Amino acid sequence: MKPSLGWTMLSRDEMRAVERALANGEHDTRDEIGFLLLHQGFADRFFPGTSVLHTRLRYVLFVPWLYEDLAKSKKSGRDLGSLLREQMLVLARRLKTLGDKQTGVIGGDLVGEGRLSSQPPNLVYWSALKRWELLLPGIATSNDALRRIQLRGRREHLDDDGTPLDPDEELDVFCGLPPPPTDWDVESKPLSFKIPGNERKFLRDKLRVLLRPDGQPALLSKIVAAKATFPRNADAGLPKVLDDYADAEDQRALAVARDAAHLAAIGRMIYGALVEWRREQDGVSTNARFRSGLDAGIQKFGDAAARCDLGEVYRFVPNIPDIVRNVLSETQGYVHAGVAGNFQSLLAVYRLAEEKRKGARRARLGETGHSKDRRADWLPERHKTPPLHYRWDVVYDMLDDLNGEVA
Repeated sequence: MKPSLGWTMLSRDEMRAVERALANGEHDTRDEIGFLLLHQGFADRFFPGTSVLHTRLRYVLFVPWLYEDLAKSKKSGRDLGSLLREQMLVLARRLKTLGDKQTGVIGGDLVGEGRLSSQPPNLVYWSALKRWELLLPGIATSNDALRRIQLRGRREHLDDDGTPLDPDEELDVFCGLPPPPTDWDVESKPLSFKIPGNERKFLRDKLRVLLRPDGQPALLSKIVAAKATFPRNADAGLPKVLDDYADAEDQRALAVARDAAHLAAIGRMIYGALVEWRREQDGVSTNARFRSGLDAGIQKFGDAAARCDLGEVYRFVPNIPDIVRNVLSETQGYVHAGVAGNFQSLLAVYRLAEEKRKGARRARLGETGHSKDRRADWLPERHKTPPLHYRWDVVYDMLDDLNGEVA
């Protein structure tokens, strides 16, 4: 009989879909055209393993400890998925209601209802566990981890057909974890995000060996090795002080990424303006929020957007599809022309990109009845247009935890 692993038993395809959602998620921003491919590409280069959904660094240890607890569980007749869900609810309660007004508790606002967040900690931090090599090789999904834990807990090592398993089969899941705190198993005790010295050393050792795509040390690894601290950056963009820790190649990548962030911001404004314009063509009363803001946007971001070296962008982020490259090129041409009111000329290339990304039925800029319905339902307040931040705000908080007060 196959083991029941409950709601956390995700296939590889499902886990890849979750990871894409996490990677592309930017709070309330929808990636209508593909600008977040720039965000993801540069962020993965500078800060591998991070996600916009990360909150506090110690989760990257909390999650493995929860999985390890499953192997020790004596609750017979319970599937591991249900047990993991219960453990994550207990974790949220210990952090939120028993802790000292801590921020960053995933699902903390749902503790009183006994519900998990739609993206619970094990999914939010799964990519970090893999990229930072806390997971052993060969474990791609939560399914793989739970299978090993289930097999480890069996009295006799038999496979699903009753055949004895290879006694040498690797059943460990994580790589040399530090021990949990002494009161980890006491559910009435609060937990803290403050990191003790032994955990801090473990995490530093993991983070300082991260590599970027060309095999050289990632910017994050250099920052961690230097124990660098930074002032809070008001605009959440990549601060210039990062250049002090970068080699020549990453200094160039940082400069290109900053320019690309502003080009994408103008692109997002243009998308909003196009939807407003098409809604008016449909006879829907619409304010001119994005259209009226284009002049100011070009004044603020236009210089950086105009000088953005798209060839260098594609060198650093080579997986940008041609249709998005066309959007970036046409958008930059629009900026160079300096005529904010001529945004309608970009409708065709933006429409093609949106239809390619979302499908004709869901695209707002299309000519179908479905597109018209989508335009009518559009909520402009949910369309965000700031420059890309490349997860720097997340990394800042992570470094604050790593360099802050020791538990």
